[in-house]
Amino acid sequence: MFLDKDLSKLRRDFLEFRPSNIDDVSRDRLEFFLWELSFLDCFLSLQSFTFAGECGKLNFTQKMKEIWKKSILVQQATQRIFFSDSDWEGSVDPNFDPFTSDVPTGIWKTKLEFQSKYSFAEVSSIPLPANKDDIPTPKFLLEFIDAVIENLNILVQIDDPRSLLFVPGPKGQIEEVLKELNLLRFFVCFVSNKCTEPAQSQHTFFTHVLIVSSHAAMVAWLYLPIHGKENQDVDPSAMNDLFSDLLQMKIRPIQPGIRKIYTDVLCALKSTIQPGWHPNIQNKHVTDSGFLEAAAHNLMKLPTVSNPSGTVSSNDQMSILQDMLSLIRANLIHLPILGLEFHCQDMDTVIVDAGLLIYSLYDSEGEKEGMTLEDLNQALGLDLPGNIQPVKVMIYLIIRKAVQSNLPRIHGLGYVDFFLSNLKEFQSRHSDSLATVVNQLQIIQKELESLQPFLKAVAEQRYYKHDRHQIWATQLISKVYEVEYVVDACISISKEVPHCCLQCWLLDIIKEISCIKAEMQELLNVVDDTMNTTTDHRSSQLVWTPKMKEQFVGFEDVRKELRDQLKKGNYQLDVISIVGMPGLGKTTLAKEIFYDESVIENFDIRAQCCVSQVYKRMDLLLEILHAIGESPSFSTAHDAADQLRRTLMMKRYLILVDDVWETSAWDDLRPCFYDAKNGSKIILTTRHIEVANYATCVSFPIHLRMFNDDESWKLLEDRVFGEERCSPSLEEVGRQIAKKCGGLPLSIVVVAGILAKMEKKEESWKQVATTLSSHIHGDTKAIVELSYQNLPYHLKPCFLYFGAFLEDRVIDVSSLTKLWTSEGFIKSCESKRLEDIAEGYLENLIGKNLVFVAKRSSDGKVEACRIHDVMLEFCKEKATEENLLLWIIRDQNANPSSNIYSHKQHVQRRLAFCEVDNLEEWSSSCSLIGSVLFRSDTDISARLPVPKPGFTISRILQNFKFLKVLDLEHCIVIDFFPTDLVHMRYFSAEIDQNSIPASIANLSNLETLVLKSRGQILLPVTLRRMVKLRHLHIAQYFTISNAEKPFDDDSLKFYDLRTLSQPYFSCVEDFELMLRKAPNIRELECKYKGICSFPFPVLEISTELETLHIIGEVVEFQHWYPVCISASNLKILKLSVFRLGHEHLSNIGQLQNLQVLELLAIEFDDEEWEVNDDEFPELKVLKLMFCQSLEEWDAVEYSFPKLERLSLRGLENLKEIPSCFVDIQFLQSIEVRECNESVVKSARFIQEFQFEDYQNAALKLSIYPYPGVYYDDDK
Repeated sequence: MFLDKDLSKLRRDFLEFRPSNIDDVSRDRLEFFLWELSFLDCFLSLQSFTFAGECGKLNFTQKMKEIWKKSILVQQATQRIFFSDSDWEGSVDPNFDPFTSDVPTGIWKTKLEFQSKYSFAEVSSIPLPANKDDIPTPKFLLEFIDAVIENLNILVQIDDPRSLLFVPGPKGQIEEVLKELNLLRFFVCFVSNKCTEPAQSQHTFFTHVLIVSSHAAMVAWLYLPIHGKENQDVDPSAMNDLFSDLLQMKIRPIQPGIRKIYTDVLCALKSTIQPGWHPNIQNKHVTDSGFLEAAAHNLMKLPTVSNPSGTVSSNDQMSILQDMLSLIRANLIHLPILGLEFHCQDMDTVIVDAGLLIYSLYDSEGEKEGMTLEDLNQALGLDLPGNIQPVKVMIYLIIRKAVQSNLPRIHGLGYVDFFLSNLKEFQSRHSDSLATVVNQLQIIQKELESLQPFLKAVAEQRYYKHDRHQIWATQLISKVYEVEYVVDACISISKEVPHCCLQCWLLDIIKEISCIKAEMQELLNVVDDTMNTTTDHRSSQLVWTPKMKEQFVGFEDVRKELRDQLKKGNYQLDVISIVGMPGLGKTTLAKEIFYDESVIENFDIRAQCCVSQVYKRMDLLLEILHAIGESPSFSTAHDAADQLRRTLMMKRYLILVDDVWETSAWDDLRPCFYDAKNGSKIILTTRHIEVANYATCVSFPIHLRMFNDDESWKLLEDRVFGEERCSPSLEEVGRQIAKKCGGLPLSIVVVAGILAKMEKKEESWKQVATTLSSHIHGDTKAIVELSYQNLPYHLKPCFLYFGAFLEDRVIDVSSLTKLWTSEGFIKSCESKRLEDIAEGYLENLIGKNLVFVAKRSSDGKVEACRIHDVMLEFCKEKATEENLLLWIIRDQNANPSSNIYSHKQHVQRRLAFCEVDNLEEWSSSCSLIGSVLFRSDTDISARLPVPKPGFTISRILQNFKFLKVLDLEHCIVIDFFPTDLVHMRYFSAEIDQNSIPASIANLSNLETLVLKSRGQILLPVTLRRMVKLRHLHIAQYFTISNAEKPFDDDSLKFYDLRTLSQPYFSCVEDFELMLRKAPNIRELECKYKGICSFPFPVLEISTELETLHIIGEVVEFQHWYPVCISASNLKILKLSVFRLGHEHLSNIGQLQNLQVLELLAIEFDDEEWEVNDDEFPELKVLKLMFCQSLEEWDAVEYSFPKLERLSLRGLENLKEIPSCFVDIQFLQSIEVRECNESVVKSARFIQEFQFEDYQNAALKLSIYPYPGVYYDDDK
C-alpha cells in the first residue's frame, strides 16, 4: 500500500509496548487514529487508477493527500511517545500534541463533506483500462481486500461502548459484508490461479471487485466514529443501510450488470479448458474450498432473492445442486494434486458449470424465468450431469484408494467368520439403508462362504510354504474389510461416502473376488504335488547381526552346565540345544564353548555351520566337510551327505549347528551324524522351542534366560571400559542404563557402543538413560524382523497386537485371547473351541521365544505373559506400518480434525490411547474406527487418569458408531452404558452405576462383557436376549432384576456362553437354572449364599463345565455349607468362605476328573479332614489357605496318588501333613507359608524320605515362615 510498512510498524509498536503514561481515553483515540490511517492508506493506493473516483463519483484523491500529510505529523508525534529522546531521530515539534491538534477535527469535517455527497450507482459502469498500469493485478487486489477485511474485523470484535470503534446495535450487515468480501476473495483466487493470460472479462471482474472493496472501506470510514465533534453524532443506521445497498446492488448477482460480470469471467475461464489442458495451478491440491463455498453460498441465498413461485428455485432442483457441491467439497477439497493432474480438466469443468448455473438462476425477471433446472442447463450450453459423471468416478476411485491404502496389511483369518455371521443380521436390521446394495451383498456372501475352506487351510498352515496362497488370503480379507466399510458407510448417518460410489464399489469387489477365485483354481489343483516336490527353502534377505566381542560375560551357570555335558556326558550321541529369544547371545555362548580349550581336547574333530533362514543343503554339507579337512567336489547333496557320514563314522566329533529355524533343516543334516556310541556331541542353537524339542536325543534343551542386573552391568562395563574399571561417579547411572536394557545382551552391547564413543561424564550418560529406547531400537529391529517374517500367517497379527500394551506390564492371558478373538484373529474350527485355538496361538509364540510366561495357573496353563521391551517397540512400529494399530500420543500425532480425510485414513484401524484428553480430541473424527484400546500409563491402584473439566465419556463414545472392540481397561470410569454401539463384540470398563439399562439388549453382537464396579450390579432381564455372549465378567458381583425367575424355561439359551463371573445365587434353584440356560459353560465363578443345615442338595453340572469357583458369605458370623456337586468332567474346583462337613469332603473326593482343588477360608466340621482310599484319583494340585479351624488331617496310603504340588498357607492349627505323602511318587513341590513348626517338620521329613527311598532329588520344598519367626532348623 501507500505507506503500509510505516503504518504497520507503528501499529505493531503500539500493540506491543502500549506506553503506561497514556490514559485510557488517549489510548482509544490513538487506536482509532491508527485504524483511520490504515483506511487512508488503502484509499491513496487507488490514486493511480482512472476509476478511483467511481467511489460515489467523488474526486477524493486530493483531499486524501491533504489529510495524509497532516496525519504524518500525528504519526511522528505518536512515535515520539513510544521512544526515548535518544531513540527518536524525527524533526517534529516537541510541543506538538497529537490528541489536541486540528488533524482529527479536519478528518471529521472531511468525512461530513463526503457523507453529504456519497452514493453509488445501481449499475456498475466500469471503463476500459487506459493502459496496462490501469489494470489491478491479482496480487494488489488480494492485498487490498485483506486490508479492508482486517479493518472491518476490528469493528466486529469491539464490544466496549466507550470505544470510538464501537458500532451500536446489530452488526449483522458488517458481518454480511465481511463474508461476501471473503467469498469474493476466493473467487479472485480461483480465477487468477486458472488463467495464464487474463482477457477483458478478467480485467473487468478484478476491477469490479476492487471497486466493491473500496466501497466497503469508504462506508466504514465515513460513518465511524459514531460520536463526532460538537455533538454531531452520526446515525448508526446510515452505515447499515449503505452496507445493505452495497450487498444488493454491487456484490450479489442480483443486478443484471453485476451478474454479467460474474458469468462473463466464468465463460471466459471455461473457454480455456480444453482436453489435455494443464492449468497454472499454484496450489498443491486438486481444488480448494474457496470458490465452491462462494457458489454454495449464492445457491443458499437464492430462495430469498428469487421469485418464490419460479420453477427455477424449487427446493427439489436446488437439492440436486447442493448435493453436487457437497459431493465435491466433502471428497476433493485439499486432496493432493500429485498423480491427479489429468483429472483437473473434469474437475474445473464441473466447478465452472456449477457457478454459471447458480449465477444464471438469479435471472428471476429475464428470459430464464420459469425454466426448469434441466432447461436452464441446456439453454446455457452446459452439460452439468454429463460433466459430473467423470468427477463421480474420480471421487469413487480416490475414496477407495484412500481406504485401501489404510486397511490393515496383516489380517486375522477369523475376520471373515465375523463378517459372514453378522452380514445377514445387518441386512435385516438396516434393510432400508442397504436396500440398494442388497443384491450385491448376497452375491459377496455366497462367494466368501465358498472360500471358507481355503482360508481354513491357510490357518492350518497347509499352504505355509506357498507365499501365493497367503497373498490370496490377504487379498480376500482385504475385500471383506472393504465390504464392511461400504456396509458401515451405507448405514452411517453422516453419509461420509457418496451413495453413488457404494454400488459401483461392491460391483468391483465382486469382479475382483471372482478373479482371485479363477487364479486360485488354476493352481490349487497342483498344490499337493508342489508341496511334496519343492526342496527350496523360503528365502529372504539375510540380515547382518551385530557380534559381541570375544571376551564372554555372563551365563556362568549355563557355561558350566554346557562344559559338563560336553566333557562328561553320556556316550550316546547327544544334541544339546540352546534355545532363546533373539539377542540373548545363543550363538556367542555356543562359540565360547566350542572354542573352549577344556572342551576341544575331548574331541577328535570339530566343525560348525550356520543354517539361518536362507540355506542350501549342499552348502551346509560342504561347509562342515571343509571344516574337518575334506575338500572334495560333489555333484549332488546326497553324495556330499554320504561322504560326511563316512568321515564322522569312526571319530568322536563336536558339531556346532547354529541358527536353526525349522525342523526340516535338522532333517536335512541329521542322517549325516552317525552315532558310534563314543561320546560325540552336537550343539544346536535356535529361537524356536519346537525345533529344540524335535532335535533332542538325551539332554533337555537349555532355555537361555535373561541377564540379571549384575550380569547386565558387568557386560556393559566390559564393553565400555575394557580392562579398566568404571569410575564411581558413573557406576550408579551405568547400572540404571544396564537395567533398562531389560536383561537382553544385544541391547546392552548396542548401548555400550554408544557410551564407548561418548565423553565419560555423568551428564552425558544420564542423557543416554533418558533416551535409551531410541539408541537400542535400530540394531535390534533387524533381528526381530527375521523372527517375525518367519511366523505363520495367522500368528503375525496376534504377535503385533502386543503393541497395544505398555512397557513392563504383565498381560492377563484371558483378556488377551478374548481380544484376539473379538478382533477376528482366530479362525474358527468345528472340532475346537475358539478359546483353545487362541491359547494354542499364544503357546506357539512362547515356543518361538517372542513372548514370555509371567505366571502359570494351578493346572499349568499360561495365566499371564509379558513381552520384552525390544519386542514391544518392534510390535508398535510394525503394527503402525501394517495399519494394524496406531498409538495416539500427545504431540506426536496430528489432530485428526485438521485433516478432511482423517476418517478414511483410519478406517478399520485400531487406536490405542493412554491419555483421556487424546481420546476426546480424536473421537470426533473417527466414526468408522473399529477398536479403541485405552491403556493407563500410571499405577491403576494409585489413581485414574484425570480428564480435563467438562469431560464426559458419554459424549465421546457416541462418536464411535462402528466400534467392535472397546477396552477401557478399568482406567476410565464411564458415566453411562453405551447401548447404541450395536456392533460391539468386546467391552471392558469400570462403571459408577449400580444397574445396567434394559437397552443393553441392543448390543446383540456382544461376545465379551467385562465390568468392574464398587458394589453389586443389577443386570436387566433383557440380558437373556444377548445369546451371542461368550464371556460375562462382573466385579464385584451381579444379580438379575425384575422377576424371581428371570431365565424361565421359555427364554433363550446361552449356547455360546463359555465363562461367567460373578452372579449371585440366593438358592440352589437359581444356580441350577443358570447352568441349564448355559449348557456349554466351561468356567463359572459365582457367589452363593449357602445352606445352613442338612439335607444338602446335589447340584448337577454339565460335562462341559471344567472350572468352578464358589464364593460363600458369612451369615450371622457363621460360615454356611455349599451344595454337593455331581460333575463328571470338573477339573478345577475352588471353594471360598464355606463350612465343609464329612459329606461335602467325601463328595469332592469322588470327583473322578478333578485335577486342582483350592480351599480358601474354609471351616471344617470337627476341625478335621479324613481322606479315604480311592479319593482324589486325578488330583495334581492341592491348595489350602487360611483354613484356621483345621487341626487334624488324616489320609490313607493311596490317597492323592497323582498329586504334584501341595501348597499350605495360614494353617495355624494344623499339626502335620499326612505321612502318606512320603509315598506319592509324582510329588514335585511342597510350599509351606505361615504355618506352625510341626507342619514344617513334616514337610521336611517328606522331602528327606522321598530323596532317600525314591531318589527324588527334584522335590522342591519352599518354607515361608511368619515375618520375624525362625524355625529350629533355620536358626
